[in-house]
Amino acid sequence: MILGSKVTRLSRILEQDGLDQYEVVKIKNNAIELLGKVGTLNSPTCQGLLFGQIQSGKTNNMLMSTALAADNGFRLFIILTSDNIWLYDQTLDRINQSLPGMQALGKDQWMMAHPERVQTALQTGGLILMATKNTHILQSLIDFLEMHCSEGMRPIIFDDEADQASLNTLLNNDTDDLSGVNEAIVSIRSYFENHVYVQVTATPQSLFLQHSESDFAPEFTVTFEPGNGYVGGEEFFETEQNLSPMRLFPDNEVDNIITSDLLDVEESWEAVPTGLRKALCSFFVAASSKLIAGDGNSFSCVCHVSQRQDPHKRIGQIVNSFVTRVTRSMSDPDSHDSNLIIEYLREAYDDMILTNDNPPSFQDVIKEINECINSTSVQLLISGSRSATYSSPFNILIGGNRIGRGVTIKRLLVTYYGRTSKSPQVDTILQHSRMYGYRKNDMDVMRFYISSSLLEIFRGVHESHKQLWSMARQIEPTDMQAIVLSRTTHSLLRATRTSVVYIDSLAFYMPGKRYFPYTPLIKNVAVLDSMLLPYMGSSQLMQVPIDMLIDILNLTASDETGVGSWDDEAIKTCLKNMKLMFNNRGFIEVRRTDISRGYRALLSGGSDRFDPSGPTLTMYRFNGKVEHGWGGQPFWVPNLRFPDGKRYFMFTVL
Repeated sequence: MILGSKVTRLSRILEQDGLDQYEVVKIKNNAIELLGKVGTLNSPTCQGLLFGQIQSGKTNNMLMSTALAADNGFRLFIILTSDNIWLYDQTLDRINQSLPGMQALGKDQWMMAHPERVQTALQTGGLILMATKNTHILQSLIDFLEMHCSEGMRPIIFDDEADQASLNTLLNNDTDDLSGVNEAIVSIRSYFENHVYVQVTATPQSLFLQHSESDFAPEFTVTFEPGNGYVGGEEFFETEQNLSPMRLFPDNEVDNIITSDLLDVEESWEAVPTGLRKALCSFFVAASSKLIAGDGNSFSCVCHVSQRQDPHKRIGQIVNSFVTRVTRSMSDPDSHDSNLIIEYLREAYDDMILTNDNPPSFQDVIKEINECINSTSVQLLISGSRSATYSSPFNILIGGNRIGRGVTIKRLLVTYYGRTSKSPQVDTILQHSRMYGYRKNDMDVMRFYISSSLLEIFRGVHESHKQLWSMARQIEPTDMQAIVLSRTTHSLLRATRTSVVYIDSLAFYMPGKRYFPYTPLIKNVAVLDSMLLPYMGSSQLMQVPIDMLIDILNLTASDETGVGSWDDEAIKTCLKNMKLMFNNRGFIEVRRTDISRGYRALLSGGSDRFDPSGPTLTMYRFNGKVEHGWGGQPFWVPNLRFPDGKRYFMFTVL
């Protein structure tokens, strides 16, 4: 494999952009791994996944893979992006800056391109065609390919954000039709005798759920770790509350904003919801602290509460009114509002110093806010609006989908998030995590304002995504042997091989891992005593039919509102599927425990006995004594270890 001039040039550009040499080498190694799976110009059609974390540098990995492939003889590259002009422009600019040795044509350029220049590019440095996933644009791309490109070429097609719009959204309907974008992508791929289709995303949940024979099911996965300075879900959802950037506001706050139809009244302080006011004050204090430290000149705050435009227009009115009143009160220290706004800002400053070890003085922060606030840029980013600009020290971006998937928000310090859904989708929630990225230097002042209920959803999605990442790094998609468990209208679970395009939220039961309910309920103690006490004290595991394990679990129950991955119906459905996999062979151990209340105590009593060749159920009998924090009654708690191997069970949890 040749690391030629294009890889060398791109490596130099990345280092000039601030990446250290070690990070550039990692990106090159990822490209080498990907091209090794792709093969040569004469290899057959293949499809795979380039999987990274949210805002962790997948574009750089895609560009390096393009440079390496071009150095090794590939001449045609097609890059598909979401139908978001902001993201499209952002990506096209990166391509032009990073790959100057290749001809890059955007959707507004290819039909006007000079035919001889196109052919020259295909014969020399390479041609990159970039399109948004819009049916009209994709049809125009097909026309261009038929006009200029041979069917015998083997192109590399990068489908950026491949889980968005690319899949057939009509799959679960009673029709053989394909959705518009999916049909266009199928046509582009079918035009060539052989091709490479690389799906690029940080949220591949729906890709892994494609039927194994689907042309959109990845055959291989290349994962890449984030570089130095990256912050992700661990920093937001696994850090102690007082050190975490997460800040809470009441669950009904955003609902009150959304349901309000007042768009033309003068605002009072009382009209600004408490959480939003705290978020804005936190932003002014945080950005001013950075300005004083000389750490940048322009910073951002994001407000996202809905898919619809009217709530964001309402937010925009509230924010503009708040900024106006703050500006007036700070310019006139004798005004009625001056003391109140100083109190609000002091509250934000006191919160900031919980995580900032070297803050400027409060007086200097107030002075900086006073000097800069009049230039605050409040930008409503909705359909038809321009892309965000960062010309002011304080930039407040308000909008829905336009500031979601794939878009990088420059120097984002504070987020106010309140978007709710009856069926929240794991990929959507993850893609709204615009605070992820290379922001380590800003974590001392970063804040994310959210309601308690939404925070629990984010935490659950974060845990689910960690499990998916671990799974993807261990085995190839074709080896997963995953069984998808989806809820029916009767809230039960059934095993299914039906492809699922849009999902609520996924949890995983992984091979070799133990699972238990955090909130077990007291149920059928006497019956379980009669079944299980004869096994108590045995020095070894007892082999029993899996049917018996299911019968035991049918006598237990847990609180469905509890946290964790244990789901009564999902666990039993997994065992039912294991009956054929393991010849109805399971294992049981019965133990007694006197540990005190606290769900982590359940973990500390975990057994190290198991048989890797089948499911192992350990049943604990808790004494339930009041002095140990329980309710005074004994109860049983199951702990199930999944067998070793490559069988992963996925199920929806929302």
